[in-house]
Amino acid sequence: MMAAMWGQLRRLGARLATGPNRIALSTALRGTIATVTPLAVLSTLGWGELAYPTVLGALNTSMVDVGGSYRNRLAAMALFAGVGPCLLLLGAAASGHWWLATLFMFTTAVASGLVRAIGPGSTSFGINTAVSFLVGLSVGETGGPHELWALGFGGGALWTILVALGFWQLRPYRRLEQEVAGAWEAVAELVAAAQAAIPGSTVVARRRREQRLAARHRAARDAVERAREALGEMRAGTVGPGTTLAQLTVLLNAAVRIAAAAVTLGEVATPENEQRRAAIAELERLCRGVARILLRGAGEVALAAMRQRVRDLGASGEQDRHADLLAFAQAMRHLENANEAFQRLFGQRRRLADFLRLPIVINRPSGAAAAALRAHLTPSSALFRHALRVAVVTALGTAVITRFDFSHGIWLPLTSLVILQPEYGGTVARAVQRTIGTIAGAVVAGVLLATVHGTAAFDAAIATLLFATFALIRRRYGYAITFLTPIIMLLTGAGSADPWRDVAERIAYTVVGAALALAAGYGLWPQWERERLSDRLARAIRADRDYLAAALAALGKAAPPDAALAELRRQAEIAVGNADAAFQRMLGEPAHRRARVDTGFTLLVYIHRLCRHTIALAAHLGAVAAPDPALDTLRRLMAEALEDVAQAVLDGRPPAPRPAFDEPLARLRATLSGGGEATPGGTVAALLDQLVSDVTGLCMAPVAPRAPA
Repeated sequence: MMAAMWGQLRRLGARLATGPNRIALSTALRGTIATVTPLAVLSTLGWGELAYPTVLGALNTSMVDVGGSYRNRLAAMALFAGVGPCLLLLGAAASGHWWLATLFMFTTAVASGLVRAIGPGSTSFGINTAVSFLVGLSVGETGGPHELWALGFGGGALWTILVALGFWQLRPYRRLEQEVAGAWEAVAELVAAAQAAIPGSTVVARRRREQRLAARHRAARDAVERAREALGEMRAGTVGPGTTLAQLTVLLNAAVRIAAAAVTLGEVATPENEQRRAAIAELERLCRGVARILLRGAGEVALAAMRQRVRDLGASGEQDRHADLLAFAQAMRHLENANEAFQRLFGQRRRLADFLRLPIVINRPSGAAAAALRAHLTPSSALFRHALRVAVVTALGTAVITRFDFSHGIWLPLTSLVILQPEYGGTVARAVQRTIGTIAGAVVAGVLLATVHGTAAFDAAIATLLFATFALIRRRYGYAITFLTPIIMLLTGAGSADPWRDVAERIAYTVVGAALALAAGYGLWPQWERERLSDRLARAIRADRDYLAAALAALGKAAPPDAALAELRRQAEIAVGNADAAFQRMLGEPAHRRARVDTGFTLLVYIHRLCRHTIALAAHLGAVAAPDPALDTLRRLMAEALEDVAQAVLDGRPPAPRPAFDEPLARLRATLSGGGEATPGGTVAALLDQLVSDVTGLCMAPVAPRAPA
């Protein structure tokens, strides 16, 4: 039995070492080393008073390292190492004067909110700088000279930077491989969703399949964009030819093309059989295999089985398999490209120069950060209003706790600081996660303070909690707070005479801080998502229109897909994703503040379908020619109809009556289907039918997503 359990643990460890959690685990290990080492070493040397502020400095600096280019991460941590101790001293000096503490908290919160304009990674930097000031307010409670706390806080920050540099030196490119592998995993999920609908299935079953395919397509698109962004950041920060970057770009492009083939398999109506199911299953397995090879750093894709599956499908004797065979041929071609990329990647990427060089040199326009901040210094900026909202709430909380000298009171403004988000739905979700996580974590801290404080088990508990926090903070915020809360309580309240009273106080402050954050998110200069949804929907419709028009133009010339068409596809997918995200954010807002949910949902369904059907049509470019004047007529009518729908969404009016698509569509169907429905032309004709149906659905949808103010 023990052997079986040990085997299961080994398999679990192998999955964690090569799976999607690899970056999170590496980050957790780095953060744990940075925070636990000073706690153990300084306590052993008898410098226990210095240990806790050092650990807090290391903890906050590790939170600042949230990803992005190496240059940006290093700059953020270095800046925090200088600013954090200064703000801590400022908070300690102002703690005896409630009005001064309130003024400084307001100013610090405005700055920490505006720093979001520089980029996503700056959000954590802004929050942790404000936290440094709040830590300074609590120094009087925890004891020890203010200068000693500032010294320890800054020393912990510098130590964390050294640990991070060591990790980057050992494995500087793993983030890129992880992101590209994540894209291949998402594409594998999309392939798995491409199974054909079962004949005779119910409407509910077909609708679930449609939703599953749309969700997997959306996830694949998001994963590809994350990988593309990571490659772009690294390319900007690396000097030299960059063999690794070039081959990873090839691998990402191959994933994009296979995703298009998967969409074709899912959207083209072909009967299901055993050969098709086997080929799709093999393609899914190969996509997951590419991801594993990337993470393992060695191997190649075995394509013999896939070739045999495709041959079996072609030899099945069924005449309506052209679309399937074309999609599988496209996937095979790009899997072969992936194999070639692996050969070059693993043959050249381990050069000593690549291994030793840290890619932290970057060429970026000077003054870009200042320009971004200036652009948001206006009341019309949602980011500026968010910064003011955070500043008002945290300043109010600071005034209360310093004026009345509440013990452990910093948890009130700190809770409001980390809960408030630019959108109300995000604030609600964060408030729930923070409150539940804090309550659970406070109970854990109370148990530890009452039982193992002052023992080796106490330090081991802190190390375990730190590792769990770093592993979960980016992906499971609520769980991470459950582990982070006891860390802060243990480090700042180790000398408490009544730990359970401290637990009750912190829970009370958290609940009040969350309530203040929710009230501020609702009442202080909110920007409801319905105000932006119409614009996002109109942009998505117009991006689909441009992509469809270009695909139809290429179809008329029998031109294969080119780079311009691929970029139009990417822009359409991004616009559709933005509209979808805006709709989801709106669902998190109060019901009376939303636009009409049924209208937005209907529009999104047809927008998604139009994008996917255009992708499927583009897969047949170069194989079918339709130089019929009816194609130009249909293209013009569809473009005009989509433009009218987009403008109607913006104006809040019904669109114009549906154009007469029937005549040009009938002529095209007769031209393309002359050889039968099982021919390539017949498949294209069926896709044109679906595209016209999508445009018709948009023209007939109740286009008025705005709600009365």
